[in-house]
Amino acid sequence: MSNVTVQKIEKSDRKNLPVFEEIEKRIDGVRRRAFELFLNRGRQLGHEIEDWIKAEHEVMGWPAAEMIERDGKFELELTLPGFDAKQVEVTATPSEIIVHAQYKADPKEEPRKVLWTEFGPNDVFRRFDTPQLIDVDKTHASLEKGILHVVTAKARVAAPKTIAIESA
Repeated sequence: MSNVTVQKIEKSDRKNLPVFEEIEKRIDGVRRRAFELFLNRGRQLGHEIEDWIKAEHEVMGWPAAEMIERDGKFELELTLPGFDAKQVEVTATPSEIIVHAQYKADPKEEPRKVLWTEFGPNDVFRRFDTPQLIDVDKTHASLEKGILHVVTAKARVAAPKTIAIESA
């Protein structure tokens, strides 16, 4: 099992990190690709959702994922076959987990002529909202046999407090 570094963001309003700029670029790419699909269909209405989902799959990469709740924690599993831990970035904010995995070709590889391929770009980007706030300091990730495991503790919620009203 290989440990994956988790970038921990304490305040969810800090959207100026590179990962958030990447999200904006990707969403814009999905928007443009969905419009291309619409145009290629001859501007035929009624397939907008299909076009958007196909565009998301093409632009974002869409590996299978599952989030479960157990023992006061959220556990996220995501299929990332062929990646190793150094190629995976996990970002945790108080309300979301963001995964970016990218395979970059080794520049030392010998040049070769590809006759045909079914491999797409090995670039995955997924964002998962958590059902409630999480403790980013208690978020850990590991990669084993092509499965990314992210475990995070729920944030402690302050108990309600009755406030006495003073008369003037």
